[in-house]
Amino acid sequence: MKKLNVIIADDDCSSKSLLSHYIKLLPDYQIAGKVSNGEELIQLVIKEKPEIVLVDINMPIVNGVEAAKVCKQLNHSVQIIFTTGYDEFAVEAFNLAAVDYLVKPIEKTRFFIALEKAKLGLQLQKRIEEKQHIASKLAIKSNQKFLYIAMDDILFVEKIDRKSLIHTVNNTVETIESLQEFGKRLPPYFYRTHRSYLVNLRKIVKIESFGETYLAYFSASESIAHISKLQIQQVHRLLGE
Repeated sequence: MKKLNVIIADDDCSSKSLLSHYIKLLPDYQIAGKVSNGEELIQLVIKEKPEIVLVDINMPIVNGVEAAKVCKQLNHSVQIIFTTGYDEFAVEAFNLAAVDYLVKPIEKTRFFIALEKAKLGLQLQKRIEEKQHIASKLAIKSNQKFLYIAMDDILFVEKIDRKSLIHTVNNTVETIESLQEFGKRLPPYFYRTHRSYLVNLRKIVKIESFGETYLAYFSASESIAHISKLQIQQVHRLLGE
């Protein structure tokens, strides 16, 4: 099992030494670095990309709460454990989705419980991301095969007779599934621009009039979708949101 990297941020040397000692007692964790202020913490998080950060709140230059906010922005999955000699920042700490809030002097068993919470948080985040990855693909049956296409790769779905063509940047896939069925399964940014077209509005780069209809163009693709006169104003509104 890969060890989890931990950064210790504390301006008190004795506190850093104690936390380092505790971490070395556990086989699943390793120290990726130690810093003495919030500014150094931010720089080390950028460099090391740790799974867990132990943050003292009262640090010079940038305090622990502000530094933790930046760390979360840099990596939303990083697990924050606050360590402090005071308890008045507890509410603000948990508003940052901190794993735990430890008041000094930190007792060993209590610290181990906090690390276990962080490990479980990482495992939960991984499962969520895996589910999101699976959900971001469209499963279709085409010519006796099951294909899984990333929804973000789809430019538009076109109805031709009783078949539907799924147009991506590099490929076109044919299926018997109806446009109405695709409309139920695809995200809201796919819009029925025409009775025969369901278009990924996020991928449109240009629209131009063409006789009695409008044509939608896409980046890095020669495929063109149609937009009816009845839908053009709504498409403009949706693209402007």
